[in-house]
Amino acid sequence: MNRRGSLWVVMLFVAVALLAGCHGDPNVRKQKYLESGKRYSAESKYKEAAIQFQNALKIDKNYPDAHYELAQAYVHLGQFSAAYGELARTVALQPTNYKARIDLGNLLLAGGKIDDAQAQANAVMAAQPNNPDVHAMLGAIAAKRGQKDQALNELHRALELDPNRAAFHEDLALLQAGDPTKTSSVEDELKKAVALDPKSVNAKLLLAAFYAKSSRWQEAEKTSWDAVATDPKSLSARESLTRIILKQGDQPRAEQVLRQASKDLADDPQGVRILADYYAGSGQMDKAKAEFASLSAKYPKNISVQKGYIRVLLEVKDYATAQKVVTELMKKNAKDPEVAGLNGIVLLNNGKASDAVNALMDATKNFPKDAFLQYWLGKAALSKGDSDLAEKSLRQAADLNPSRLDAEEELARIAAQRGDMNLLSDVADKTIAAAPRFPGGYVWRSLVEVSRNSPDKAEADLKTAMSVAPQSPQAYLELGKIRFTQKRFPEGVALLEQALQYDPNSVVAVRLLVSYDLYQKQPDKALARLNAQIDKSPKNSGLYDLLAQLQIQNKNLDQAAATAQKAIQLNPNDGEAVVLFAQIQVQRGQVANAIGAWEQWSKAHPNDAGSYAILGTLEEARGDIGKAETYYKKSLQIQPEQALAANNLAYRMLENGENADVALTLAQTARRAMPNSPKTADTLAWAYYHKGTYAFARDLLEDAVKADPDSAAMQYHLGMVYSKLSDKSSAVVHLKKAVSLAPDSPTAKDAKAALQGLG
Repeated sequence: MNRRGSLWVVMLFVAVALLAGCHGDPNVRKQKYLESGKRYSAESKYKEAAIQFQNALKIDKNYPDAHYELAQAYVHLGQFSAAYGELARTVALQPTNYKARIDLGNLLLAGGKIDDAQAQANAVMAAQPNNPDVHAMLGAIAAKRGQKDQALNELHRALELDPNRAAFHEDLALLQAGDPTKTSSVEDELKKAVALDPKSVNAKLLLAAFYAKSSRWQEAEKTSWDAVATDPKSLSARESLTRIILKQGDQPRAEQVLRQASKDLADDPQGVRILADYYAGSGQMDKAKAEFASLSAKYPKNISVQKGYIRVLLEVKDYATAQKVVTELMKKNAKDPEVAGLNGIVLLNNGKASDAVNALMDATKNFPKDAFLQYWLGKAALSKGDSDLAEKSLRQAADLNPSRLDAEEELARIAAQRGDMNLLSDVADKTIAAAPRFPGGYVWRSLVEVSRNSPDKAEADLKTAMSVAPQSPQAYLELGKIRFTQKRFPEGVALLEQALQYDPNSVVAVRLLVSYDLYQKQPDKALARLNAQIDKSPKNSGLYDLLAQLQIQNKNLDQAAATAQKAIQLNPNDGEAVVLFAQIQVQRGQVANAIGAWEQWSKAHPNDAGSYAILGTLEEARGDIGKAETYYKKSLQIQPEQALAANNLAYRMLENGENADVALTLAQTARRAMPNSPKTADTLAWAYYHKGTYAFARDLLEDAVKADPDSAAMQYHLGMVYSKLSDKSSAVVHLKKAVSLAPDSPTAKDAKAALQGLG
């Protein structure tokens, strides 16, 4: 080989060696990933950029530049929690990165962490007192603290240092916007922002909003169109334009704009559904459903569209279609907490309350400000029997979306069931403030006023409810109740009958009218009224429940059993009908039939803790104590605070000489849930007796015996407590009473033995 050829070979080997060295050098590799990520960011491809920055961090986890750039990508992707983590890491690795400190401070401020934001501002000020960005941030911090003068001073200082920063002019305009004397200044500042940064969509949208607030509609619309032209892919620009057109009362043109936006933003997961979201947000649910159905078919891989479709389907109670869509979505997205939460709502509809609560709790942890998910978590918790979780979630739903009246309705129901007038008053006031044309708020407030013995105020609220909604049956019903308590029966009857005109299915109104007929000693009229109402609403199981009760009172047990069965056929979820049927069977001496009815109910409602508690009482009634305890425990597994099961299991444990501490806890649980029940008072007192706390036991039993003087067991228990308190005469009185009430019972035998022991 000649000399020239040898030289080329040497150069080739050197080049290969250099390339190999570059490829193997981690500093070079991480720098390449960083530069690649920056190029993607410049093209607004933030997902791809984030991947490249993450690749750089795999090579060097302490690479501050990559952490900072990744934070910026996360901000553009709306992943602010992740962005916060990356900025915090950047500052920890590179304390002199003052840009990162300012970004971190602004993110902290947006999250409400004012003191933490102040700490970042202070660090920058100490090193760079003439940094305009830190003065802008100090202005924002002062504004958050209500220190407007200081905020203005800081913003003016920022503008002195950098008068050509469009964002500073925007901030100054926003700060002055609440002052009517600064109207012209606000407009000037926003125009300056637009002129300084013609590509700023935000500046144009702020100017459009200013014009709209001043009813300068032509200018507002023109500026919004300019914002759309500046960035045709901006979702916020399309939304702003639509709002301005709608405020001018031109709904058809607004829909045209949204329909075009949906086509133009087809590659934006949220943008493509802009028209469907408008329909849903404005209560046009049929149109929303149709639009989402079309989008779902057209974009089957767009998860955002599928989620929106499911939400609308659930709102319109089309659970069958919702289940199909969510089942398909779960196949590849089961780990997505929002998808799992939507699936939880479907599970709830299928009677799986516990699974629904678990899925929705995970979803709301990830999306705590999602009123829709919070509402359904509340519904699931109610179904499971967890009223505390239900109240918390429903309150959050109502606070996040005050127009979510269904959340307020559920809260009102919880308050009424508990007799919690403070909660009901709060719900009523918030509802009236949010929706003054909704009758429910006034009706709920009237219930509070009745409980506080203010019938005049209650009547005024009910009349307001009637004026805003003349066909509101609940207002007539509640005023009818007031008239009954005032013994103004003819007026009450007229109001209740009017309530039935507007709601033929109002079982409460029928119950009151039938009760009044019976009070008037007109049973035939009561029966005729009830049958006439059944003719009007033949599929209302509640009316058949009333008929069965009337037949039981008339000793027509065969007819009552058939009627209760009819109610169950009409509505398999009618628990009252099942209770009535079981009651009839017990009266007939056919406990096995009653147990059979409840077993069938429990199979259809496996998460109904109450049904297992009732089965326990029925098994106990026929002497199968072991099976009864099994049912009580099953009930408490589903709902740890199920009062009937807790009470009866506690009593059985005490009778069997089992752990008195566990029995006491169960008895206390039952008493909290049923504070007015003599049975829970008796069980708790008996637990105190076994624990040697006789004074507490005596006080409870004295009240229980007053409420139920014919209970041999309670008389026996009180006698035993008095014997322990060395009050022999009182003990003898109550023990003898126990014997006389049930002379041939085991209780009488125990009482006689106790009397002999007293001498």
